[in-house]
Amino acid sequence: MPAAVVPPDDDVRPPAPRLLVPALALAAFGLYFAGLTPQIVTLAVRITEIDPAGKTVALSTVIGAGAVMSILSLPLFGALSDRTRSGFGRRRPWLVGGALTALLGLIIAGSVPTVGGVAAGWAIGSLGTSAAFAGFLPLIPELVPDRLRARLSGLIGFVVALSVLSGVFLGSRLVHRQLLMLAVPGVVAVAAVLLLAQVIRHADRSASGDFPAFGVRQFAASYWIRTDGDRDFAWNWVSRFLIGLAYVGVQTYATYYLTDTVGMSIDDATAKYATFTAVSTPVSVVCFLLSGYLSDRLGRRKAFVTVGAIILAAGLVVASVTQSLDGFLTAWLILSVGQAIYLTVDIAIAAEVVPDQAHAGKAMSVYQVATLLPNVGAPVVAVAVLGVSGSSNYPAFFAVLAVLGLLSAVTILFVRRIR
Repeated sequence: MPAAVVPPDDDVRPPAPRLLVPALALAAFGLYFAGLTPQIVTLAVRITEIDPAGKTVALSTVIGAGAVMSILSLPLFGALSDRTRSGFGRRRPWLVGGALTALLGLIIAGSVPTVGGVAAGWAIGSLGTSAAFAGFLPLIPELVPDRLRARLSGLIGFVVALSVLSGVFLGSRLVHRQLLMLAVPGVVAVAAVLLLAQVIRHADRSASGDFPAFGVRQFAASYWIRTDGDRDFAWNWVSRFLIGLAYVGVQTYATYYLTDTVGMSIDDATAKYATFTAVSTPVSVVCFLLSGYLSDRLGRRKAFVTVGAIILAAGLVVASVTQSLDGFLTAWLILSVGQAIYLTVDIAIAAEVVPDQAHAGKAMSVYQVATLLPNVGAPVVAVAVLGVSGSSNYPAFFAVLAVLGLLSAVTILFVRRIR
């Protein structure tokens, strides 16, 4: 087993526990199920029940509160996870405590009959999910051998797609039982995390040694992308942020494209969007699993990420030059293939370019911020482009997103430590 990661209290990485990879994949499913399902469907249903007249602004406020909470808390929880000294280990307190907090927040969001209560519950849930990810993500560079990381990354991509489908199904089945609709994903997350905590119980060692002070100044510095010793990590972060802007942009505004450009009603557009997702998910799953396997077999990472970003950009170019439903479906399938190939290998790259393995928790949490910021940045890009060129000028918007995808392919080439 390669010795790329050295725990702070030993000079040899502990052997990978049995069932580590499937336990990590199940925990990823639980955490993404709890984190994505409310954003995709269940919060919208909940808000519509509480405030049907102001649902658009209310939903944006609730989701925005959760996003801000996650972005602010991730580096902090990552740094605290690195420093945790306890009989329960270094990462497990954050895994289990975070999942339980997320469940509490989802119960509040599903039971308090006001928009403010839902926003508070979702903020608490997002805080808990961030804490759980601060314990989950560092396990990849700390415990998973390099030869298995791309396959694990592919599995995580697969379970993310599965969690999205599961969330849509759950929302449709429990639309009139909203407490269960929100709480069930939290229960699944707690169960999956407890299983992972049991699997890693002997490998998750309490932190030891001296750590530098971590105050307000160090917390603020967590968001600064430096170009000295962290150059590879910084370029990978930028590439992930850019590809996120491109994909989240088209994902967020696909429904409006179908209404404003294709001319569909909002009901038909929503149904067609669900159909697109159902059609593209099996394609994405195949790409996730195949790309992860090939990347590990060939020992190459950058080629897959570069090709994935270029394919995604090509799909956006197709979207920018078509105004038909069939043309947009073609574009959607192309960009879904590119996104799947990119994300399969990107987590493996992030694990390899962690600047300091003793601070893997903070580093991987900062990486996770790059996956969250596009949720805030993509609407800004949309307002900037559509506000200047016309509210229905989606060809221009998709062309800008395609450029961002190509820039993602270029920036990953500056990562030198990997092939």
